[in-house]
Amino acid sequence: MYIYNTTFGVDPGVEEEFLEWLRNEFVTVSTADGEYFTQPELFRVQSGDPDSNTFALHLRAEDAEDINRWYADHGARLFDHLMRRWGGRVVYFTTTLASHE
Repeated sequence: MYIYNTTFGVDPGVEEEFLEWLRNEFVTVSTADGEYFTQPELFRVQSGDPDSNTFALHLRAEDAEDINRWYADHGARLFDHLMRRWGGRVVYFTTTLASHE
């Protein structure tokens, strides 16, 4: 099992709008029919700074190929949309976590 983690730094002025888009567009497209990802979880990153607007989105995938297919089918477009809509007001980075058993 894999967790595709995307951490977002969000300008407070666009936080509400961005989170609505993230939940209703990004997550919905990414988890539709369980084809790519399942069990989305959104967390606020606790940094010790009360004004921190950092969020981590976890999406679970069965294998790395699911992540690659999602990126080709939807991910590149979703991240491009994010950058065009919010520019530097939302920044992000992704990491892939693999279960270690």
